[in-house]
Amino acid sequence: MSTRQERQSNKTQNDMHLQILKELVSRPENKKCADCKKKDSRWVSINLGVFVCIRCSGIHRSIGVHITKIRSIDLDTFTPEQIQEVSKWGNAKANYYWEASLPAGHEPNES
Repeated sequence: MSTRQERQSNKTQNDMHLQILKELVSRPENKKCADCKKKDSRWVSINLGVFVCIRCSGIHRSIGVHITKIRSIDLDTFTPEQIQEVSKWGNAKANYYWEASLPAGHEPNES
């Protein structure tokens, strides 16, 4: 059982993490889904450091947690290490790395 002080500390930390995530997702490169480029990226892959839409978050979850770990910006809590990893990457940097071998101008299709 946690003490009142621990719960308050966790709430303060969670609020701080939420503010950081909101700032990160408001950046132009993170406003669109890293995968399908649609607006409203409200999910994040904490190990890949990318922001994705709800549809692509489901695809990431089906891939498996050994590849990508999806969390909701609004519903889940994050550790300081997870926030640090997401802050380090972002959609632009991650796509530059992960999509390096794709042809220029490649756009994913609906399938």
